[in-house]
Amino acid sequence: MVNLSTSYFKDAEKLGDSSNFAAWNIRMEVTLDENDVLEYVEVKVFEPLENALATSKAKYKKGEIKAKKIIIDSLKYYFLTYIRKLKNSKDIYDKVVDMYEFNNWNHILSLKNQIKDIKMNKGEIVQSYFMRLSQLKDQLLTVGEYMFDIELVLITLQCLPPIWETYITTIRNNDKFHNLMSSLESALKKRPR
Repeated sequence: MVNLSTSYFKDAEKLGDSSNFAAWNIRMEVTLDENDVLEYVEVKVFEPLENALATSKAKYKKGEIKAKKIIIDSLKYYFLTYIRKLKNSKDIYDKVVDMYEFNNWNHILSLKNQIKDIKMNKGEIVQSYFMRLSQLKDQLLTVGEYMFDIELVLITLQCLPPIWETYITTIRNNDKFHNLMSSLESALKKRPR
C-alpha cells in the first residue's frame, strides 16, 4: 500500500511559478526514479489489459498512485485546480511541464533582457552594479540557463559610464582579453541552442 502521509517535498521546494521550474523538474525526475515510478510518466509502463492477472493490475495501480502522489506533493495547493480532472500520472506531469516550460522560456528571455539593458546608475558604486549583474546571472542559472563569465564581463564593460573609458580600453587591448574572447567564440559555437 502507498503511504499517503509521506511528504516528498518541503513547501519551499514545491512548484508555484516558473522561477523554480528547472530545479523542480530535476528534483521531480530524481524523486520519481528513486521511488521506481519514473517510467510511469515516461510511458514505459502501460496499464494492464482487462484480462491481466490481478497481481499485475495491483502492481500497476500501486505504482500509478505513488507517481501521482509524488507529483501532486510537489505542487503548491492552488495548482491542483488545473490538474484535478486528469486521471493518470503521465497526464498530470505533462500538463505541469507544458505549462511551465513555456513560462520558463519567457522568464529566461526576461532575465536576458534585464542583463542586456542593465546600466550603472548615476552615483552607484561599482560593487553594487556588479552585484546586480551577478544576481541576474544567478537567477538565470536557477532556471537552467548558463552564462559564461566572459559574457558577463562584456556586458559589464559595455554598460559602464564614460568615466570608465580608459579602463575599458586598457582591458580590451590586453592579450588575455583577446584570448578570452577567442575562447568565448569557440564555446558559443559549441553550445547547443
